[in-house]
Parts: sequence; structure tokens; C-alpha cells
Amino acid sequence: MHSHEIGNHTQSRHLSHLNFLFTGRGSRVYEHTMVHLTRPLYQRVIEDLASLQLAGEKVLDVGTGPGVLARDIARAFPQLRVYGVDLSTEMIQLARERTRQEQLNERVQFDSGDVRQLPYPDHSFDVIVSTISLHHWQELERPLRELYRVLKPGGRLWIYDARFIKPAMIEKAQAATPLVGTRMEHQLIRTGRWPFALYRRFAWHLHTFP
Repeated sequence: MHSHEIGNHTQSRHLSHLNFLFTGRGSRVYEHTMVHLTRPLYQRVIEDLASLQLAGEKVLDVGTGPGVLARDIARAFPQLRVYGVDLSTEMIQLARERTRQEQLNERVQFDSGDVRQLPYPDHSFDVIVSTISLHHWQELERPLRELYRVLKPGGRLWIYDARFIKPAMIEKAQAATPLVGTRMEHQLIRTGRWPFALYRRFAWHLHTFP
């Protein structure tokens, strides 16, 4: 979920020491330690997806890491085809291994790829989600442009990240992409038993292409 290089904005620089978790043995450490901390956020994503009443659509998890969220989505919604993409080949290998073990490989596909150059055709997905990955992205305009490209008309893009991510930063990047004509909604969200919101969700609904 979070293997992209650390971005340039100052809020995320303190996270650079965690890069070792995205390669080699670190990917398994990540799976067994950090993923359980974000499980309540994954549950929130699934609840949000349930509100759409999807049937047969294709969902992409960007920055999927070991693929926990993608597999959770596949189990919660057997009618969906789920994809996950991550820059870390080690993470993708682990995600594929877990998918085979859980016998989900007929409905879940994992691919290595950069959010700035996604390995999918235009208009491929009905819903795109990303969790705790945005703060790693460099040149935010390029990821947003790519996410727009692979999203179908009428599709939804939901990006979940830490509450310290400023909406103004996203709006500035959006203005330089085809998303400029699409309204961005953002909200703080609470998960699990925390008495305050740890995360923020940025959401776009592409009713039509400009």
C-alpha cells in the first residue's frame, strides 16, 4: 500500500525512515506489524464501498502493499473484480502468495506499477481507492492525472490518508489535471475506538468527462 517514494512536501519527510518496510524482508514485517494498525481504516473503506451497491464492477487499490485491503474487498463483495497495484515488487509477490493461499486468485489480480504510470488502459475501473499512500507520492499532479485516466466516466476516486494532509495541497495539484472540473469532497473520518479522527478522505465522482 505504501511503497512509493516519499514526496517533497514537509509533512511527510519524517516518514522516510520507514522505506525499508517496503522491500525485501521488510515487506513481511510490514504485513505482520503495521497492517493490523490500519485494519479499522480498511473496514471503513469496505463500509463506504457497500454504500454504492456495486454489482460486477472493477475496483483498483492503489499502493496496495501486501494486498490486504484488496483481498478484504474481494471477500466482502464476491461480485467484484479487484485489482491491486504497488511499486514494490516484493509487496506484489507477497500479495500474490497470500491470494493463492486464500484461493482468491480468480477474482483478485496484483500488478507492479508506479502510480505515475499505471499499467492499465484508459477507463478501466469503476472505483479506485488508496489508503495511506498519497503522502508518499511525488509530483502529485502526475498521480492524479493517471488516476483520472484509468477511471471510467461515472467512476469514483477515494483517497484516504492521514488527517495532516491539507486539502489546499490537493486542490492545487488537481487544478493542473483533468480533474480540475470535478468537485473534490473531503472529510475527516474516525475509525475503530479512537475518540478523534486519524484520517481524511478525499473523494471525486466523475459524472461526466469535461
